[in-house]
Amino acid sequence: MNTTPAQGPSAFDKRKLLICESAELADRQHRIISLLFKNERQSAIVLRHGGQIFAYLNQCVHMVRRLDCMHDAVFDAEQKHLRCSMHGIVYDPTTGESLSVLCSGERLEALRSAEIDGRVYIVDKRVTGLI
Repeated sequence: MNTTPAQGPSAFDKRKLLICESAELADRQHRIISLLFKNERQSAIVLRHGGQIFAYLNQCVHMVRRLDCMHDAVFDAEQKHLRCSMHGIVYDPTTGESLSVLCSGERLEALRSAEIDGRVYIVDKRVTGLI
C-alpha cells in the first residue's frame, strides 16, 4: 500500500501563465497581453528574438507610456529593435536596455518568461494573473 502523500503542482507550475503555443510566435513577432503586475493592471510585451523568448512591461522608460501608444507596433521598421512609438526611444529586444542617448543606461522592466513543451509562459512571481 502506498502511503506517500500526493504532491500537488510545484510553486513554479502554479505561477506558469500560458501566453500561446510556441508555433504561434515566430522570430521577431510579439504579443501584447494584459496582466496583473504587483496587483496592478499592466500591459506587457512577449516576443521572440533570435529564437529566444523575452517579456517586458509595455512601458517606455522615458515617459510612462506604452511602447505601442501611437502606433500598433513595438518593433522598428527593420524588426531589429523595440521602439517607443511616441518619442522613438529604441531598446535592445534581448536585454531591454535603452540604445537611445536620452535614456542611456535605463532598461525596460523584464518579466521572467519560459518556453516549455512547445508553449510560451510568463513565470514571474510578481505577475498574479492574466486579464
